[in-house]
Amino acid sequence: MRHFSLRIPFLALCFCSLQALADARLAALMQGGDLTPALSGLQVSLMERGRLEESFAFGFAQLRDDGAVPLRTDHKVRVASISKLVVAIGVMQLVEASLLDLDEDVSLYLGWTFRNPSFPEQKITARQLLSHTSSIRDGSRYFIRAGQGALRDFFDPNSEYWDDGSHFTSTDAQPPGRYFYYANLNFGLLGELLERLSKRRFDQYMGERVLAPLGLSARFNPCAIAPSRLASTFRKGDGAGNWNPEGPWVSQVDGARPTCFYGAERLANAQEFLHSYEPGRNASLFSPQGGLRASADALIQVLRMLANDGVFEEQQILTHQSVAEMLRTSWTINAAGDNGNTSGEAEPGGSTDGLMASYGLSVHRIDMRAWGFAEGPKLLVGHLGEAYGVLSHALYDPESGAGIATIITGTANAPASSPIGHSPLYRVEEELLRWWLAR
Repeated sequence: MRHFSLRIPFLALCFCSLQALADARLAALMQGGDLTPALSGLQVSLMERGRLEESFAFGFAQLRDDGAVPLRTDHKVRVASISKLVVAIGVMQLVEASLLDLDEDVSLYLGWTFRNPSFPEQKITARQLLSHTSSIRDGSRYFIRAGQGALRDFFDPNSEYWDDGSHFTSTDAQPPGRYFYYANLNFGLLGELLERLSKRRFDQYMGERVLAPLGLSARFNPCAIAPSRLASTFRKGDGAGNWNPEGPWVSQVDGARPTCFYGAERLANAQEFLHSYEPGRNASLFSPQGGLRASADALIQVLRMLANDGVFEEQQILTHQSVAEMLRTSWTINAAGDNGNTSGEAEPGGSTDGLMASYGLSVHRIDMRAWGFAEGPKLLVGHLGEAYGVLSHALYDPESGAGIATIITGTANAPASSPIGHSPLYRVEEELLRWWLAR
């Protein structure tokens, strides 16, 4: 892991349009202040009436020995959980091809019996996986490195990955289909379904069937992207995971030597491993829950397709029915608040309560009034992401076709350390949405 002290003037690192430079609020957000931390990089893309309208990039993509590489709008960043929204598109394509029934027992597709041992008579379905109502939990880990086992091992009591059954809930009131609990492992299983039904490796299927038809060079395998187009993610700290706003920027992922998939760095020949990989064994390799490398512009193209009822540049990516199925409410918190955990991956009882109060099929449904935004759309749909320093948004108003995609590549301090605003978002995310609404 490489880390650098940044002593280059801010404007020297800015690679963006003159219009973006003239926007004082974005520039101020980059530099940080009393309310928000300084940022290593920021991409912002805007959609109007279902079309890409503007895109900006600030900051740096990489820190090299010979200087900083300015962040461009075409740089790909690990966008975290927005990846789930893109994976759902691939899943819905399988539904359209009559290869997958959203409400069928996934055991039929996995080739092995998949049950929560606390609810052995209740099937688990793809719809439940997509909507985080499957009764699956992450436990202490939710991916298995290359060559160290199969994804099925998480659910085998005789496996070292069983982890005392921590990948299932055992709470009586949380059976499959009833209780919302955000868990990344749902998407490892969806990746496995994609592989088994398409007979293609997860990253290949997503590249060929979803990303390429959208005209995107975004990929789930960073080694399939030219190094000059990859941007690292960052935190300020000491390199050991400790935050230090006065310390150097520390690269988190996709720095000088990107890891092609989980565990690739431990293999003598990573390409040989991929060549002999059997689809359906361990789709968690490519991080279906968060491993997409994409730009904010690419995320807007995904939103464009959804906003245009599944059509992108006159090509049908999904049917209108599939898009409607993704966007409609699959789960919402009830009046008693006892049918789900709304805090996302954070512990309940804190400032992120209410972050996820309504969800579709891998679609976050946001009531902007409940979040304290008095202006702009009442409902936004899309997804949020957070991992390895990144904070990301891909959200749009289904009524007007207006949308925004943002990727913060890193913050100088823990984002939760900033003063709390009026929403469950981190303050820096809230300020970005306020900037967009003000425009």
